[in-house]
Amino acid sequence: MKQKKEKLTCMQVEHSIKEYLLNEMTLEQADAFVRHVRQCKECRKELEEYYAFSSALMQLETMDDTEKGDFFLNVEKRLERTENTVLKTKKDHRRRVWSYGLIVLFIAMAMGVGFGI
Repeated sequence: MKQKKEKLTCMQVEHSIKEYLLNEMTLEQADAFVRHVRQCKECRKELEEYYAFSSALMQLETMDDTEKGDFFLNVEKRLERTENTVLKTKKDHRRRVWSYGLIVLFIAMAMGVGFGI
């Protein structure tokens, strides 16, 4: 008699990714996990992201202090670039708003529109 294969839900898969990556599953559990991930794009993406994050952490653990310093310096530089981009974008937006306001004011003055002042 053929045994019915276990089907996992997305939540079960998400909760067992770490166990899968650490090879802590039975063969049956791993089979059910892989079958689900092969068919579910969302769980596949979740597994890929978790794997990439875990790999980066393991790589970070093998770095010496100088390399770690460079890594965190790069993170800090990226944060600073993002902050500068956001500030510049906000500043440019304010300039455009003021410029458009002044243009409207000058056009209104040139057309002789009174503001009741």
